[in-house]
Amino acid sequence: MPETAGMKVLMYHWISGCPGQRLRHWGITPAQFEAQMRYLSEEGYRTVSLAEVAAVARGARATMEKGVALTFDDGYQDFMEHALPILRRYGFQATVFLVANQVGKSNAWDAVHGDPPRPLLGWSAAASLAAEGVEIGSHARTHRFLPQLSDPELEDEIRGSKEILEDRLGIPVRFFSYPHGLHDGRCLALAAASGYEGACSDIRGGNRAGTDPFQLRRTMVTFHDGRWSFAFKLRTGFGAREWIEEALVRSRRAALPAAREALS
Repeated sequence: MPETAGMKVLMYHWISGCPGQRLRHWGITPAQFEAQMRYLSEEGYRTVSLAEVAAVARGARATMEKGVALTFDDGYQDFMEHALPILRRYGFQATVFLVANQVGKSNAWDAVHGDPPRPLLGWSAAASLAAEGVEIGSHARTHRFLPQLSDPELEDEIRGSKEILEDRLGIPVRFFSYPHGLHDGRCLALAAASGYEGACSDIRGGNRAGTDPFQLRRTMVTFHDGRWSFAFKLRTGFGAREWIEEALVRSRRAALPAAREALS
C-alpha cells in the first residue's frame, strides 16, 4: 500500500480570484482557501513548522496527530492579500518559498504556457512576512530544472539562493523547495552541505521517522479539490487518483518476484 502514515505537508501556489486557464490546476480561489482553513480548524488540525516535520523524519520527536504544515511555492504577491489574513484569523503558520532572482518580478518560468504573468512578492513584503513569523525558504535562484544543471550552476541555485535571501532579509533560511519538484542525488547532497535543515520534494505521502528530511513528502492542493478530496489528502498525503496509481505500481512490484519464481 502507499506510504500514507506520518506528518502531512500541503503545497500551495497562488491564491487568486483569477486562478488562470491553462495553469488553473495549480491555483485556488480565496473562497476555496478559506473553506480549507476552516475545515482544518473545525476538524481539530493545527499547523506545524517544517522544522517540526523534519524532526519527526529524523526520529527526534513523535508524529503529531492532526498536525499539518502549510507551504507556498514561488512567493506570489497574492499571498499577502488573500492567504495571510485567513491564516491570521485561524492562528495558522506557513512557509513561503521565494525564487531569489525573481523577488519583486513575476513567474517568468510559466510564460510558455500562455497565462498572464503573476506578480511575486517584493523584498519589503517578504521582510514584513518574516517579521510576522511566516517562515521564508528558498525555491532556488531562477526556478530551473535542477537535475539538468552543471555542478557550478547547481551550487549557484541551491547555495547561492540561500545566501541572497539571508543577506537581503537578515534571517536564517532553513528549508529549500526543489523547483518543479525535480531533484537528484547531487541536489540532496548540496542542500545538506549548504546548511539547510531539510528540503521539500514533490513526492506524495506522509513524513515519519526514516523519511529523508531532504526529500520531505508533500501533497499539492489544486483548483479541483473539494471538501472530500481535501480531506482525503489530509489523511493520506495523496490525491485519490494518485493513491490508486501508487497502489497499482506497488502491487505490480510485489507480484514480480512470485511471477519470476513461477517461470523459473
